[in-house]
Amino acid sequence: MKRQGLLSATGVILLGLIVLMTLHEWDNPLEEDREAFLNAPLIIADNITAKAYDPETGQVQYDLKADHLEQYQRQALTQLIAPDLRMENENGAWTIHSQRGEVRDNGDIIVFLDQVKAHSETNGVDLTTGELRYLNKENRVRAPGDLTLRHRDGSTRAGRMDADLTSGEMTLEQGVVSEFTGN
Repeated sequence: MKRQGLLSATGVILLGLIVLMTLHEWDNPLEEDREAFLNAPLIIADNITAKAYDPETGQVQYDLKADHLEQYQRQALTQLIAPDLRMENENGAWTIHSQRGEVRDNGDIIVFLDQVKAHSETNGVDLTTGELRYLNKENRVRAPGDLTLRHRDGSTRAGRMDADLTSGEMTLEQGVVSEFTGN
């Protein structure tokens, strides 16, 4: 009987050691596992809608929708699939759509990437480019690369654009070419 009690006590001690080793491994994962954990998305969501409000007026600054979202805490970055942005102010309403997007600096910058299309509902202007940046705090939109604007009088191509959404002023730079259609 003493032998059976000794085996039971040994079994309990071994089980306890295995549990302690397992808990120790969870507390101290391998370095590769730690890197993978730190680089993994903090939030993953599908079919999202986000709104930003003007702190002074309480009006909606923009309404952002996307098919998929992955938010990373370590990089302070949110990646979007098929983002759609709608913004409206006293100068009119714009919608922007692209294949991919990124939200940077806690929502202060929204970058639209790959087949970017923007449309002004007020004056019927369509813009296409490879990258478009919406700067929320400055209420500006920038296209750092080639773009095409289609308007009721024809089309305009440029190498870069900067637009102030508050005043409605737009600056086009680098090889600006306009073609007008005769109506």
